[in-house]
Amino acid sequence: MKIGLIGFSTRNYIPYIEYYENIFKSNNISYECIFWDRFNNDNTKKKSNEYTIHVVCKPGMNKLRKIFPMYKFKMELERIIEKEQYTHLVVLTTVPGVLIWKKLLAGFKNKYILDIRDYSYEKYSWYRKIVEQLIANSYFTAISSNGFKTFLPQSDKIITCHNIGNKFSEEKEIGDLKNKEKIIIGFVGGVRYFDENCKFIQIFANNPKYQLYYIGKRNLDCDLEGYCKRNNIKNVVFKGDFNNADKPEIYKKIDFINSVYGNKSLEVTTALPNRLYDGILFKKPIIASEGTYLGEVVDEYGLGIVVDIDASIKLTLEQFDGYVKNLDRERLKKHCESFKKIVFNEQDIFVKKINNFIQTKRVQCKR
Repeated sequence: MKIGLIGFSTRNYIPYIEYYENIFKSNNISYECIFWDRFNNDNTKKKSNEYTIHVVCKPGMNKLRKIFPMYKFKMELERIIEKEQYTHLVVLTTVPGVLIWKKLLAGFKNKYILDIRDYSYEKYSWYRKIVEQLIANSYFTAISSNGFKTFLPQSDKIITCHNIGNKFSEEKEIGDLKNKEKIIIGFVGGVRYFDENCKFIQIFANNPKYQLYYIGKRNLDCDLEGYCKRNNIKNVVFKGDFNNADKPEIYKKIDFINSVYGNKSLEVTTALPNRLYDGILFKKPIIASEGTYLGEVVDEYGLGIVVDIDASIKLTLEQFDGYVKNLDRERLKKHCESFKKIVFNEQDIFVKKINNFIQTKRVQCKR
């Protein structure tokens, strides 16, 4: 029995992989991880039980330019699967699943878990048809947001698994913002959505009461730093990439989480990003876009503020100032705890399904 865990990026961007690894370790299941470093070209490296495929395919690249790197990743991935003779697979996101769909259907029917974390190319009918087959032939399919059900086929194999994988000490004491000289709004993660963030920056541009942080590696098509320089905006700070283990220190310095992505595509309107879970763990209010599933969750459970970045700057700033003035930190803390219980209850169901997956494999192996 040997499981291959297939990622579509590096470990730092896949916190939820820990759920699988912890269960496999506790059950003495042999497994290996396969990651994709999309920022460097090099030979594939293996360290301990982790492969890293190094093929440049940076987020924000032209779609046509991605074809050859995707093909190289597919070929290297299939080579590793053949070499290591995995008996079962966990496929993290649909893209690697679609790249090797023939291999999955031919050799791993009901022997793989499909884990969907993003909307990708589902607008194409051929892609949707392959995803539908992948879901139907999986042992089960996990989705990180119920918003994804708007573009996925209906299936009793689909369950929810949230993007919460951090094992940090949670924030217990919450400071008062009402008398704070400068309020810090932080965007933590891969920096993208250029147009939406330009609008967001304009709301707070050179306002002495607010400072914006962007912490994370940026997409090629998201040069916000250049935008701020061209427009002489001085209260935005860019800090580059970070390690996941740094998050507790990062969030100590942040008062609000910027999770504004706009509402122009299914990619952003249906997802529940890592920042939602950072918010409930570190007890930070979340700023979400109106017209998104994240906005619905934030509003329903009282986890922050929902804004329309296309509204007038004056109106949005007045709305935000009013939220800061009336923010009840203890109530926010209770709301975070209540939502966290819902998340962990759904995680328990997910964990039970993985344990069933392992038991099924053991029965198959004994036969």
